[in-house]
Amino acid sequence: MRCENCGHENPEGSKFCMKCGKELGGSGPRIAACPQCGAEVAPGALFCASCGKSIGAPYGEIGQARTIEPPPVEADPGSFTSSIALDIVLSVITCGIYWLFWQARQMRAINYLLGQQKYNFWMWFLLTIVTCGLYNIYYEYYMAQGLVEAQDNHGRPRSKDLPVLSLVLTIVGLNIVTDAIQQNEINKFFGK
Repeated sequence: MRCENCGHENPEGSKFCMKCGKELGGSGPRIAACPQCGAEVAPGALFCASCGKSIGAPYGEIGQARTIEPPPVEADPGSFTSSIALDIVLSVITCGIYWLFWQARQMRAINYLLGQQKYNFWMWFLLTIVTCGLYNIYYEYYMAQGLVEAQDNHGRPRSKDLPVLSLVLTIVGLNIVTDAIQQNEINKFFGK
């Protein structure tokens, strides 16, 4: 079966092209809706003719409108955004007590952006105490992975080095810098 999109010859009975991933032998062109404005777009379009926004990438495969909507941004973005300088100053002044609040807020924000309960403050707190802080090193890396996943889900520019950077900074004892970088990424989701 020859793919109408890229011309690649696929084995008989294939449902999707092995080269470009397009559906083979479909019953004519399917019309999709623009994820931004809802206008109809033709298959293979990368941008909406009505609003000019990206249709396929990075939400899904190129040329296809995304089928899963990312979670909507909360009506009150103030509950997840903050002034990074103030967070650092309050964490230092309170000898780290405010930092616990800051961690909990970041976990709630990432959970919200992912649309699932992936990060648990109390589990993190307990395991960090039991392991004398070692678990926090892993968790900073794990939360950075969640931020990258949220960036992918929402079509934001991807900070692919964020998890490794978070891990290295936390290992050398600069976890407050890690949290500042992660908070900056969270703030970008809510326009702050």
